[in-house]
Parts: sequence; structure tokens; C-alpha cells
Amino acid sequence: MSIRALYSLLLALAAPAAAHAQAVSDSGTFVVRRGKDTVATEQFVRTATRLEGTLALRNAKRTSERWTAVIAPDATLPLIEVTVQEGSATSGAKARITQRARVIFKEDSAAVDDLGGGGLQTRLFGTQIGAVPYLNLSFALLEQAVRRARATDDPSQVPLFNLGGGQTALAKLSRTKSDSVQLEIGDVRYDIRVDATGRLLGARILSQGVVVERR
Repeated sequence: MSIRALYSLLLALAAPAAAHAQAVSDSGTFVVRRGKDTVATEQFVRTATRLEGTLALRNAKRTSERWTAVIAPDATLPLIEVTVQEGSATSGAKARITQRARVIFKEDSAAVDDLGGGGLQTRLFGTQIGAVPYLNLSFALLEQAVRRARATDDPSQVPLFNLGGGQTALAKLSRTKSDSVQLEIGDVRYDIRVDATGRLLGARILSQGVVVERR
């Protein structure tokens, strides 16, 4: 199947025609703090076939990253689209879109259409089968990685495709308690609280002093 045909199929899966599959099954907000400071918030909505969220960074540019992904039956995200915006109506500066990207995963490759200041660029990256997109400080996507690991024969690891650079890293998972999972990406360790269905309830990155709360 060509990338074009695969994209058409994924769009069909995400279409709202199947209303019963599109009913919201989960939603919430992740608040990311370092010490007493809130560094990011992420609002997300999950349905049976779709996951979308907006990650708002507390930086000088008021950056927000809005993303929408298709959920496959095996808990992978074969298609994700990301729009990066700077500024907001509340900041007094006119919001502007600085980048748009679409990533389609097919077996062990990821096709990326990236529209930014330099125009449209299309690149093909090598990755691993079953890789889940990773966006720094997105805990809704990290929750999906945990769900993907639980859906495989080997729940101790899951490949992550970095949307910020195209690299693939292997995340290692180990259950420490009935409601806790330890996830390691290189030398960064996440201590994650999850419920029986795989919902991420909170997290800590001790080495960075980061605490994540779900609301």
C-alpha cells in the first residue's frame, strides 16, 4: 500500500461518520510543574479511534503545540498531525502558526511532511515497527506509549519516535507496584502512576524536579 493510499485509509478511520466509535471515552488536563512553577499544561481528549491534545508551554513565546492522532486497534498511532503556534489572544500578541507537520508511520519508517519557514519539506525516517510518537512534555502521548507496551507480547519496552528530531529511542518499562510503572528513556526516568485500564494519573521525573498532576 502506498503512503497516499495509507493516508486516505487513516483519514477514513478518523472520520466522524462512525459516531458510536467517536464518543469521548476519556479527557483531562496534565499540569507539569518544576518546583513551584508550572512549565506546561496539556488538555487532551481520547475516543476509540482518535487522540488529540493541546500542549501549552509557559515560555516567553507562549508556544502551544496542537496535535491530532489516529489510534489503531494495536494501540499505535499510525498518523499524527502537529501544529505549532506562538502567541495568544491573552498575551496581547497576535498568535501565529510557525510550523505544521504530518507524520505517517508504515512498518519501520515514518514519512514526515513538514511546513515551516523554509517551505514544505518531505522526509522519510527509519524507525521501528510499532513506534509511538513522542513529544517532549506531552503526557497524553506518553500514556499512549504505556498503553502500546501493554498491548504487545513484551510490555517491558516500546520504541518512541521523537517528533522533535526524528530519532527513535527505546523506552524500557518495569512495574514497581500494582499502580506504578517506571519508564526509562536513556538516562531519564519517569515514575508513573497508572490505573487498571492504563490511564496515567500522575508522574515524576526526580532528576529534573518535575511533577505531573492529572486533573
